[in-house]
Amino acid sequence: MEQRLGNTWRMTVNEKKFIESALESELRVDGRRPFDYRTLTIKFAREDGSSEVQLGQTHVMSFVTSQLVQPYRDRPNEGTLSVFTEFSPMADPSFEAGRPSESAVELGRIIDRGLRESRVVDTESLCVVSGKWVWSIHLDLHILDNGGNVVDAANIAALAALLTFRRPECTLGDDDGQEVILHPPEASRHLHLVAIRCIIQYLLGTSTRGVFFPSGSSIQLNAFSDSDWAGCPDTRRSVTSLCMFLGIYKYGM
Repeated sequence: MEQRLGNTWRMTVNEKKFIESALESELRVDGRRPFDYRTLTIKFAREDGSSEVQLGQTHVMSFVTSQLVQPYRDRPNEGTLSVFTEFSPMADPSFEAGRPSESAVELGRIIDRGLRESRVVDTESLCVVSGKWVWSIHLDLHILDNGGNVVDAANIAALAALLTFRRPECTLGDDDGQEVILHPPEASRHLHLVAIRCIIQYLLGTSTRGVFFPSGSSIQLNAFSDSDWAGCPDTRRSVTSLCMFLGIYKYGM
């Protein structure tokens, strides 16, 4: 059995011998060979900013939400990213309900550090009004089953949720331009569709040589893109990817 010394775990002699024997036999407890990967499954919910990851026997769910807050004084032009982790008592016998355990806190720190150092989230783009309003992004990770490699599973879940998250569109109102008006998600989707139609209209290089079909046609326009596609509020420039279909025919990108 494991023996706890302070904040560390000490491996027993029998456990060490078992691991060495398994390595020599090129076997793992779950039957995988030394270089076999765990099976990875990623599911996305209908809501923006949510994902479910299954990595082997490890199961993680993630959710991303946002709210307008006042920025830190030393960073008036940057939003914030906060990571919270929760271990379900059913995920592992060592997890306890109540306040976050040391494992949950450490996992949150690892995920947070990885996201910040790799600049997955551009915090400067979260600024709405310098020194007054910025977006605060909250990433919640729920560990439902712990079958090993929970750090990788949590990282994948975090990235998948952030990829599909779309913050609300907002505009500045009032005479002084300090009032923030939030718009429903449908507004941003409409702007994306307008941009897609413009691209199809000028697909062949001129306004007179676009793609035309009868107004009564059953052909439908469908597009698939990352959440921030054409997300620049000024130019609607794309920084990610887009795939368009007219009926069954792809007008890719």
